[in-house]
Amino acid sequence: MTDGRLKAELLSWFNQQMDLSSTQVDIVDGFVFMLKKLRSQSTLRLVGGLTPHPRFWKAHYRAFGYRLRTKGDQQAAQQMQEFYLRVAKSEGFIIFDKDQIIVTEEGLLYLKLKKEQQLEQILTHIW
Repeated sequence: MTDGRLKAELLSWFNQQMDLSSTQVDIVDGFVFMLKKLRSQSTLRLVGGLTPHPRFWKAHYRAFGYRLRTKGDQQAAQQMQEFYLRVAKSEGFIIFDKDQIIVTEEGLLYLKLKKEQQLEQILTHIW
């Protein structure tokens, strides 16, 4: 994975993707979506032993209406994937077990938090 900090380009990309008329906060909703999807899939093919197969992320992009048209969009999406996995792993929300990613009890508790609390916890990894 790349630099541990979230890059400004990724924040800009998130802003471009967001529908300002909705209540959706992509950085939180995307993270929650990832955890829920990991929880619902008992077996998930990993690439390189540490990252979900690209099909996993394609479902994420479709769900959020992301269109990866340019190389910059693709790089931002890659940064988003790395950021989400890094946060989930460092917070203890997921563990890697052989060819699986397992959502832990801490991850399940995070999913029960209010959106504002979820956002605060993610923001600690940005700054």
